[in-house]
Formats: sequence, structure tokens, C-alpha cells
Amino acid sequence: MKTDFVHTSCIDRLAPRDFQFIEEIFPGDHRPETLHALLADREMLVALLDHNTLFQAVIDLPMPLAITPQLYFFVLVRKSFTRAGIEDVDLADYVAATLAGHASGRSLGSAPVPGDRPDLDFTYHVDFIESMTGLSDSEQFFLHVQCGNHFLVLTGLFPNFLDHRAERRGAPGLNYYENVARTAFLIAADHPLACEFDLNGVYPRLADSFRQTRQALNHLADDYLFLGS
Repeated sequence: MKTDFVHTSCIDRLAPRDFQFIEEIFPGDHRPETLHALLADREMLVALLDHNTLFQAVIDLPMPLAITPQLYFFVLVRKSFTRAGIEDVDLADYVAATLAGHASGRSLGSAPVPGDRPDLDFTYHVDFIESMTGLSDSEQFFLHVQCGNHFLVLTGLFPNFLDHRAERRGAPGLNYYENVARTAFLIAADHPLACEFDLNGVYPRLADSFRQTRQALNHLADDYLFLGS
């Protein structure tokens, strides 16, 4: 099983260029002694990633490609979440990893399923239910994760698009998509694979705080991503 299809963490996937960028941001007494210190001490790394100086440096980057999507989205998501009163580092890390995977054009948190359907474009809950036909237990887990992540991105980054669809076409509103995502994450949390990926605690917390999480992402998209409607 390919565990890299499940986007669980940005912190654990930072690249050497990210650490080089961080070192350059903190001169003098604030500079970590070695890259090894950053790698070995997660609390120290999170403290640096939370620093306002790093946040400002990231949003001022003329070329975000100088750092990885993992660093870029963790810094933005973490700042947006703490401003919204969401202090859960693991939750921010998971959501940032989902956005980074989306930005990289990868499947939204699933392994390939039969019929070459790794990037199903769920629009309604019935589409999701129909896609479960013939899948194994583990494949259903990945599909629940994919569904939850898909609606996390849609409601978080493209709420205006969903609102316009609801107004013009009578499509479901944000509440519908929130409820589908909550259900998908709660079902995924009960699967043994959630324990294997150390997400059995993250998924229930994400489901419980989904609206607050979604609204924090709405502000992130408006303030920093400029995605339009």
C-alpha cells in the first residue's frame, strides 16, 4: 500500500530548501545552530514555523516556488487557524498537507481505486455513494478520505463558487457539503487504516470543528490566495 497517497503532514515533508530558507530568515542569535537541530526537535521547528517573521517572509515571496508547497501552506494555514482560535497543530498540519497535495495536482488524499478513478469529482452525495460499489474495505477508507478532503478544499477555498451554483442551479449549499465532509471523516476515523496513518484522532477533531476550519480557510483564500469566485 502506498502511504504517500494520504497527505498526513507538511512538517514531516519539508525539504532542504525549506530549512535553508528558514535559516536565512533568522539571523544572528535567532538562527538555529544546525539543520539537524530543526529536524530533531519538532517543538522547536513548530515554534519557528509559527514565528511572525517567517510568516511575513513567506507571504512576501515574489516566487513561492523558492520553498515547497508544504512549507507555504503550513505557514499560511497555521496562521489563519490560530487567528480563528484553532490551536491544534496536528489539525493545521493535516489541512495544510491536503491543500499542498491539491496545489501539486495530486489526488486529494486517496489511493487509486478500481476503474482508474483516483481523482473523482464528487458533486453530490449520491455520486460518492455510487462510487463505493465494488470497492474493498480499504479502498472505501481511501474514498471516504478523498471525499472529505475534496469537500474541505471546495468549501474552504471556493465557497463563492458553491454559493453561485446553489443560487443559479438549485445545487446544495455549503451546509450540505459540510455535512458530507463531516460524515466522511467520521467514518474514516473508525477504520483501522486511520490508526496506521495516525489520523484516528485528527479526523474526529476535523469533523467536530469543520465549520470553524472551513471559515478559517475562507479567510486564508480571500487574504492570500486570491482565487476569485
